[in-house]
Amino acid sequence: MTTFFVGCFAFGLLFTVTTFLLGAIGGTDLHLGGHNLLGGLTGSHHQGSSHATSDGSHHVSPFSLSTLSAFLTWFGGAGYLLSRYSALTALSSTLAALVCGAVGGALFFAVIAKYIVPRLTIMNPDDFRVQGVVARVTSAIQPRGIGEIVYTLGGTRHSDGARSASEQPIERGTQVVVLRIEKGIAYVEPWATFADAHQLPADDAGVVEKFPR
Repeated sequence: MTTFFVGCFAFGLLFTVTTFLLGAIGGTDLHLGGHNLLGGLTGSHHQGSSHATSDGSHHVSPFSLSTLSAFLTWFGGAGYLLSRYSALTALSSTLAALVCGAVGGALFFAVIAKYIVPRLTIMNPDDFRVQGVVARVTSAIQPRGIGEIVYTLGGTRHSDGARSASEQPIERGTQVVVLRIEKGIAYVEPWATFADAHQLPADDAGVVEKFPR
């Protein structure tokens, strides 16, 4: 019985360490028999334990192989100690080890779900599409001249050169919509003009960041 507990502990510990190392090296996904072995740890959404919801957040299942490895580590370690140093019977030691394993697996899952999974994101191409972004003119745009705009995209503040799409002057501080990007230059249109042409409320530019093309 002691050998069985030692084997469970060794396998669980080795698998857990390997999982962390593979994730640290580059988030490698390890598959075996069609199952993603690192799903519960790395947040991969191929098959199994972790998937993204419609709002881009992640949900991780408590029944992942990573959680199982944590269970085996605690189960094996507790079982070995109990069978070696306690007066409990084999059955009592096994039951107590199962409880310890469940606690260990639950703690491991809680750490993954609370501290690791929330930091995982799925890249949405629309979050990095400049066309349709509402920006603010920081340097006046003269007819056929180049000014400057600032906007937020993907949570990062950007500053680009800009031209007026209609070749009309646009004053500093005006809110504009980026219509297209050509050779690194944004072609923009005042928000008021864009809103009027598309029958949008003129006061929504400060609330909505992007609009359909």
